[in-house]
Amino acid sequence: MFKNLMLYRLAGAWPASAAQLEEALAREPFAECGATQQKSIGWVPPRGEQHGALVESVDGQWIARLAIETKAVPGEAVRRKVQEAVEHIEQTSGRKPGKKELRDLRDDALLALLPQAFARRTQVTVWIDPRERRLLLDAGSQGKADEVIASLVRLAGRDFSIALAQTQQSPQAAMTAWLAAQSPDELPGALAVERECELKGSGEEPAVVKFTRHELATDEVRQHIVEGKLPTRLALSWRARVGFVLTQALQLKKISFLEGVFDEQAKDVAADERFDADVALATGELAPLITDLLAALGGEAEPGQPSGFTDAPKTVDAAHDEAVTSADDPPF
Repeated sequence: MFKNLMLYRLAGAWPASAAQLEEALAREPFAECGATQQKSIGWVPPRGEQHGALVESVDGQWIARLAIETKAVPGEAVRRKVQEAVEHIEQTSGRKPGKKELRDLRDDALLALLPQAFARRTQVTVWIDPRERRLLLDAGSQGKADEVIASLVRLAGRDFSIALAQTQQSPQAAMTAWLAAQSPDELPGALAVERECELKGSGEEPAVVKFTRHELATDEVRQHIVEGKLPTRLALSWRARVGFVLTQALQLKKISFLEGVFDEQAKDVAADERFDADVALATGELAPLITDLLAALGGEAEPGQPSGFTDAPKTVDAAHDEAVTSADDPPF
């Protein structure tokens, strides 16, 4: 159910129930792109059922889903249409269009071609753990995550904030220590280093070394670290149940449930109960994994306290860095 996870911390006036969140999301439902519309964003039923609930509560965990539909017109097609319009103007009036007129011609060409463009739709699964006040997004890119954050901010009203989770020790510093460790006893008890990582040097043209299906507890890997290369991605497993790749930005990639985990789920689950069973199993495994991972990174940094990310690059754009609402939208 989850392939990637980005972890955020919720604060302020958050809805007290899934029903309140449902009411808020209903103010921004998804609608397909119109003929001349380039992008459409809105909430859809996570079960995939038409007119279904926008928020599902399973074992106390809330699941929602944001749909993003975009239409893309090839730049070459726009340029050809603009050139045709320019040539027509030159032939009929004997003049060349100015800069403003060229911009208008490009806009007209794009609007004329958009109805012929194919729409591409992606969805981002949103998992809210109300007890831990965590927001987790199954997003493979920061751009998709920002779309979710922006929608929640628009709907939230005042006294509400979303911030990236911060830890006392940065993931990069922790991954460096784990790779440099001489003994498995130096690793966190719940985590094990697997056979994939990426190391990156410094400078204007930094060297990048990638290991895939390669034993990492070697002098070769340690030598790269001694030379100043730092891990940006590292494959880990949690209690021999879940595999994932941790990034320097505290993102979980390539999440996979290891052999036997899903076998514990009843094989005779009815089709209409499969969603609940999958959510219960996935969140039941991933919630304690995240707790153990945060503990391995020294625990979460309290707001206003220094964290391991102090000197790290921002991973949310400036408009959403704090994601504190000040709009006049009604609160949850």
